[in-house]
Amino acid sequence: MYKVGIVLFDDFTDVDFFLMYDLLGRTTDSWDVKILGTKVEHNSQLGISVKTEGHISEVNKQDVVLITSGYRGIPAALKDKNFMSALKLDPKKQLIGSICAGSFILHELGLLNGKKLTTNPHAKAALESIGGDVQDLPLVIEGNIATAGGCLSLMYLVGWLAERLFDSNKRKGIQDQLIPAGQLELFEEIISKTIESAELANLHNNRLKRDSQRMALSVPLSRGG
Repeated sequence: MYKVGIVLFDDFTDVDFFLMYDLLGRTTDSWDVKILGTKVEHNSQLGISVKTEGHISEVNKQDVVLITSGYRGIPAALKDKNFMSALKLDPKKQLIGSICAGSFILHELGLLNGKKLTTNPHAKAALESIGGDVQDLPLVIEGNIATAGGCLSLMYLVGWLAERLFDSNKRKGIQDQLIPAGQLELFEEIISKTIESAELANLHNNRLKRDSQRMALSVPLSRGG
C-alpha cells in the first residue's frame, strides 16, 4: 500500500484539489491518501473548508507527494517560511507531482533548477521571470517529478502516477467513469499519448545528460606548466 500525501494550503483552487482527491479516491486497495497542511483545516478559494490529516512535515514519509494550486494560495505559501522549510522532498525516493501553479513551489525548492516544467498558461510569464524553463505542454516529466499545466491535466498527472506505480490498466480503471459518454476511445488516445510522449521526452533528456556527463569525464585534465 503506497502512501500518497496531498499538500494543501489556504486559498487552494477547488477543482485542482477535489478532482485530484476524487481520482485518487477511486481506488482504496493501492494507496492511502493523506491531506497534509499547516493547519487543522484549510479554506479553498471558494470558501470550502477541508480538514487536514497531518502536518506537511510528514511529506518525507510519503511515497508520493502531490502539490495543489491556487492563484492566491501559491504566492502566500511561497512567502511562508514555515511552510516551505517543512517540505523535505526527495525525488530519488519519491514520486512528486504538481498541478498548475504548484510547480512554483517545486521550482522554489530547487527541485527543477535547469529542468523543464509546466504550469497554468496564465502563470507561464511569472514562472519564466524567476528562471523556470516553462514548456507549453500539459504534462512534463523530469525523472520522478511531473508537472501538469491546466486543471483538466490532472487526468494526465494522476494517470502518470497510476502507470508509474502499476500500469495502464490501473489508470484506465481510475479514469473510465470520468470520460464523456461515447468518447472513451477519443479520450483514451489523448491521455495515453500525452503520458507516453512526456515519458519519452524524459528518457531522451536523461540520455542526453548521461552522454554529456560521460563526455565531460572523458576530457583529460590539463597539466600545469
